[in-house]
Amino acid sequence: MTHFTSRPVNAQELYNLRHAQLCNVVECIIGVLKRRFRILILPPEYAMDVQACIPAALACMHNIIHTWDPVELEDIETGAVPSPQTSGNLSGSIADGVPTNADREWMSAKRDRIAQDMWASYVAERARRGDPVAF
Repeated sequence: MTHFTSRPVNAQELYNLRHAQLCNVVECIIGVLKRRFRILILPPEYAMDVQACIPAALACMHNIIHTWDPVELEDIETGAVPSPQTSGNLSGSIADGVPTNADREWMSAKRDRIAQDMWASYVAERARRGDPVAF
């Protein structure tokens, strides 16, 4: 039986593939948070500005629990206990308002640079493995 896997043939296809994989991981993380914190399932009776902060606060609480009490987060499916997180200095920000045309152009250029860098890395890794990219 021949197994055929379709590989990306350009930077945009690779970017889209990786983006889809990332979306799957994010959806899984949101599922973990929803199972742990039921407030994410039912609409809370708070002002919208407060509601907007709840997911990030709960993700922070989840990470604190994960770091300081990993036994509490034992994987239900495998029974494995995760190791405490050792990475620090993780931060992010929430966007303010609707993006402007300049914001969109900047992000589009940034996304294109990311896609090109990913493609260059992908091609180099395929060549290193002796499996050159066919166009």
